[in-house]
Amino acid sequence: MPEDLWKIRKRKGMSVSQLAARSGIAGDVIREYESGGRAIPSGDLRRLARALYVGEWDINPRSSPPPRREERPAPVVEKAPPRKPKPKKKRRPPPAVPARETQITHMLALAARFGLDRATLEGEIGKPLDQLATTEARKWNRHFMERLIKERPPKRPIDRRRAYLPEGVDGFEMDYLEKAKASGVLLTFTLFNGERHQGVLVGYGPYTITISQADGSELTLNKLAIAYYRCMGGGE
Repeated sequence: MPEDLWKIRKRKGMSVSQLAARSGIAGDVIREYESGGRAIPSGDLRRLARALYVGEWDINPRSSPPPRREERPAPVVEKAPPRKPKPKKKRRPPPAVPARETQITHMLALAARFGLDRATLEGEIGKPLDQLATTEARKWNRHFMERLIKERPPKRPIDRRRAYLPEGVDGFEMDYLEKAKASGVLLTFTLFNGERHQGVLVGYGPYTITISQADGSELTLNKLAIAYYRCMGGGE
């Protein structure tokens, strides 16, 4: 029983282009024969049979068209669930910067004004001074400065009858310095940075005190740098 051309070609494992090359018939013509668009003439039928290794009677002169391919729906791709964001690692706070030596020195000088030595100060703070951070030292220095301003006694009125006296020196300090200057007593000055100087008072002003040292040289000290001073054998 004769078969359609396209069935025989597929059974033989040939493509249209391969059959066209072997039979000498154009590929478009072969497709027209296979679709049933026109009947295969005897001349082409013989050439096709020879190329397919079948008899002429095995090929249907007018093929019925091959079935159309069913369009398959595109596969449904399931959307992957959204990825959960990775938890952010908590950043560790930066290590505390140790307090500077100048901060500790300044704190000790301020605490000394309230009669606190290093051991007492460390007890009040709750830790050794060399374990303080910069921020802690700054906080305690501010604490003592505010306390110093709050607890400082009001200044006595300045004795303005003596015109040569500086206005920045209060009455108590003026009396003390005048007596020291008149008596020529030896004064000892301790600075915030730990330095100590001795000498006889030569003069003073709102911001400085000048002394004559043992070698005869004069030294002017800035009052802001002085932690305290006292006369030898006496009080501050």
